Amino acid sequence: MPSDTPDTRIDWTNLLFIGGYHVALIVLLPIYLMERAPSWELVLASWALWTLSLMAITTGYHRLYAHRTYKTNRFIEAVLLFFGTMAVQGSVLQWSSDHRMHHKHVDSDDDPYNAEKGFWHSHMLWMFTGRRLVRDRWVHDLIKDPVLRFQHKYFAPLMVLVNIVAIAVLWAITGDLLGAIVVGFLARLFLVHHCTWFINSLAHMWGSKPYSTEHSAVNNFILSLLTFGEGYHNYHHTFAGDYRNGIRWYQFDPPKYVIWLLKKVGLARDVKQVNHLTIKRKLINADKQMLLDHIRSLGQAHHDALVARVEEMSTQLTTQYTALKTVSDAYAQAKKRKDEEMTYLRGRMIELRRSVSQDMQDWKRFMNETLSMEAVPQPAPQRA
Repeated sequence: MPSDTPDTRIDWTNLLFIGGYHVALIVLLPIYLMERAPSWELVLASWALWTLSLMAITTGYHRLYAHRTYKTNRFIEAVLLFFGTMAVQGSVLQWSSDHRMHHKHVDSDDDPYNAEKGFWHSHMLWMFTGRRLVRDRWVHDLIKDPVLRFQHKYFAPLMVLVNIVAIAVLWAITGDLLGAIVVGFLARLFLVHHCTWFINSLAHMWGSKPYSTEHSAVNNFILSLLTFGEGYHNYHHTFAGDYRNGIRWYQFDPPKYVIWLLKKVGLARDVKQVNHLTIKRKLINADKQMLLDHIRSLGQAHHDALVARVEEMSTQLTTQYTALKTVSDAYAQAKKRKDEEMTYLRGRMIELRRSVSQDMQDWKRFMNETLSMEAVPQPAPQRA
């Protein structure tokens, strides 16, 4: 593996390949469309390959390898690696090294795709200048896997091979070689790449921050549609160890459903999910920061009293949630042992839930009242 020293030279391989296929698509797509309309078979088959390629990145490269949010068998890994290689985003080791560094140093100069440097840098320019090398300390666990080492060592020929296979399959289905190249390869690659890159760029710029304001990552429903669930990025950066990005059942997050289904049929194990009480505590902290920011904007009137009230109520709520999680964990253990303490712990949980429910109602009411307050204009100084 390369040393830990970053390579600051221009990455001509990336620049020529990515720039080259963009130019090829711009030139060939109009020529192809003027000659014929793509068949439904070509469109549907290309869409299927786009879906499988993007899902392999989100379900495989991202959640399986980069964050280790679940484990699976070698067959499922092989499928994810096949279509992940087809996506042409580098090896698992390269991708995970960049991504783990991004999470560790988000929004700093050590962040490979730092959104603070602007849209185009975080979207794609970072791949052309200052390209990071695979660093052992970021992927020390993944390097132990001989399959991943093989994919990394022979990524270029493997990438060419799987995409030739994809083009050949499309050609066999449709009898349209030019369409297989233009639509099934170039256009598919364009969409897979830019949808993935939106996670590094727009998902740090355009959306809401319900879980944390400590980083630039945002939640954006529209991006979740384009990126197959990765648009709930504020949650992901706050709880990167969770196999889900969209934690609500209705939030569009296909990898979440795939991993859940794999677990149900015994093909996934050690699936990591953040406890809902831990999430609640984080939401309280995010609400607290939002309230304090608003109070600062109001000026000095009632400032100290409001800040004290925010601190008091948020501390009480987080303490209650911590106690409820402790008791819930103890109850789960006692239930496994069929311990006599179960009755007491169940009663304590019910008591804490009632208390938390009332405190949450008071907190929401206080939030609404405080956020509805407007700054009082200061009188202009009197002239002598």
